[in-house]
Amino acid sequence: MNCATYSAEDVAQHSSQPHGIDGLFTGTETVLVIEDELVVRQLIAETLQHQRYTILSAPNEAAAVEVIEGHSGLIDLLLTDMVMPIMGGQELAEMYHIAYPDGRALYMSGYPDTSVSD
Repeated sequence: MNCATYSAEDVAQHSSQPHGIDGLFTGTETVLVIEDELVVRQLIAETLQHQRYTILSAPNEAAAVEVIEGHSGLIDLLLTDMVMPIMGGQELAEMYHIAYPDGRALYMSGYPDTSVSD
């Protein structure tokens, strides 16, 4: 596993850039969280809000598509459950990337055998 270390000077120098050091998020971005379990969705949202992220959330794929299509600003990150009833997280991410080609997607799953294929 590769791990990078940055000094306080590195962080200060790059903190004014939109995505911080080496494209890392800085806590000022907008994240769309898609999770059907309310408690999990709330925990993720509260944790990210505490780190200054702007949170949009959706309980399912249909609601997420509405947010993606209706949000007027940039959605920097799609944080989505992999296993959902209508479409999987990967298919949802493909739709997201049509609207936000430079956006990033992060997948999560409570199922240990769930994987993302290229």
